[in-house]
Amino acid sequence: MTLTLQQIIAEADILAPNGVGTADKVLMINTINGDFFNVVKIPAAHRFAGDVAQTDYTLPAAVREKNIDLVQIGLLTYRNLQREAVAPTDITFSFDDASHILTLSPAPYQSGLQGIVRYHRIATTTFTSDNLTATPDAPEEYHWSYVLGLAAKLAAAEDDAAKAANYEAEKVAAWNTAAQNYQTG
Repeated sequence: MTLTLQQIIAEADILAPNGVGTADKVLMINTINGDFFNVVKIPAAHRFAGDVAQTDYTLPAAVREKNIDLVQIGLLTYRNLQREAVAPTDITFSFDDASHILTLSPAPYQSGLQGIVRYHRIATTTFTSDNLTATPDAPEEYHWSYVLGLAAKLAAAEDDAAKAANYEAEKVAAWNTAAQNYQTG
C-alpha cells in the first residue's frame, strides 16, 4: 500500500508518542529514504544506441558511479576504470557523477548496437514539510518500513531506548528481506 509522508508520520506518532515537530520528522524520513537504498539494491537499467563515432553518453541523474554494475554494448562488456585493475588494452568505462557522462574506451565497434547500463536505484527525492502528500522512493510494498524507521528515531528522541531498538530491529529485518528479494544472480 502506498503511504504518504503524512500517513507515515501519523502511524509513527501512534507507535512512539513524541513532541518532535513535523519539519524534523520529514528530515528523519529523508535519512530513512536514503538509508533504504544503501541496504536494498534494486536493479534498474538504462538502454541506449551505441555509435562508433561517440565515446561519451549522458545517463539519467539517478545513476551513480558506485551503483553501476554492468556496461555492455553489443557483445562487449566494459570494465570500470575507476574500480578495477585494468590493462591498457582492456575495454573500459568511466562515469562522472557530477555531469552524468559515461565515457567508453574504445567507442562501440559498430553503430546501432544496443547499449545497456545496469545500476542500482538510489533515493532521488528530498522531502519537505510543504508537501506531506509525497511518497517514498522505495517500492510501495516497503513503505510501511518507513513507519518503523521513523518510530525508532522518534522513540530514541524521547529516550525510550527499548522501544527504539525494537522498531529498529523490525525495520532492519524488513530491509534485509527486501535486499534478499532484489539480489541479482
